[in-house]
Amino acid sequence: MDIQLEAKVPYRVRRMTLADLKEVCRIDRDAFQAYRRARRQLTRPLRLRTSANMQTAIRRPYPGVVLEAPPGGPVVGYCFTHVWGKLGWLGTLGITPRRQGLGLGRAVIAGGLALLREAGCTTLALETMPESGKNLALYLSLGLEARYLTLLFRGMPPPAAKTHYRLWKGGVELQMIGAQMLHGFDPTPAAQWLENEGAGQTLVWWEAGRPVAFAALRHAERRLETPQYDLTTEVAACLPQAAEHWPRYLAEMGAYAQQMNRTGIVFPVNAKQQALVQHMLAAELRIVHTRVRMVTGAALGTEDALLMMTLAM
Repeated sequence: MDIQLEAKVPYRVRRMTLADLKEVCRIDRDAFQAYRRARRQLTRPLRLRTSANMQTAIRRPYPGVVLEAPPGGPVVGYCFTHVWGKLGWLGTLGITPRRQGLGLGRAVIAGGLALLREAGCTTLALETMPESGKNLALYLSLGLEARYLTLLFRGMPPPAAKTHYRLWKGGVELQMIGAQMLHGFDPTPAAQWLENEGAGQTLVWWEAGRPVAFAALRHAERRLETPQYDLTTEVAACLPQAAEHWPRYLAEMGAYAQQMNRTGIVFPVNAKQQALVQHMLAAELRIVHTRVRMVTGAALGTEDALLMMTLAM
């Protein structure tokens, strides 16, 4: 992979391999620990990612890129990538703290975007913190647009007394739903990752003999000794013709959360999706965080679509 942007030190960007696992895991911990400590968001030392999380991530097709500085030298940066049909998602990335400020972050991001294009993705997206003007400027300079705000809702939907969802078993249901939300969108890899990691399950709802909605819900922690009390919505969607059933699906997710002994669910919602925002507020969920979604290519669903995605790693 030939990615060369202006930087203060020589470097090389290449595809991530299984041999990079240990170093990527360490950089991930050190970079995020330094970031949170600088913002006084850290109450205890950050833990490494679990072995299951990292092993599953790296074994996927197009898992991401790493950055060597100097070329052929130690790995000092990484970026995970996710290929969901024609949609490419830029996941977690980091540069080892002692190498930050040298322009390597821009290089590893450009490398991740190049890998997604190489995989055939025509819409590229990611999410970042809105308070970081530096990050926003970096993504804008690489051709992404700050299209809208993502609201992270958290809470326990009133649980349904009876559930009708089916557990996804590896069929084409998610692809069928995704293709109707966005041309070429296939969320199956997100659900497959959860299953391979043993970290969650995907619920699917059917109406009139057709799959119309799903929710891929993570219940396992990503970091060692870091309990996860909520279910995390990795990706979820509901077709427009089934939108009237969404309150019931939400209640059934609440029942599933109770079954898994979780205290709530985290849902990422596009702020322009007013109907979905109102559903969440009516269920007494509260907004706990915001992100900016950066996109290049086709829009990720219409404003009235019930489509939710979050950071995938």
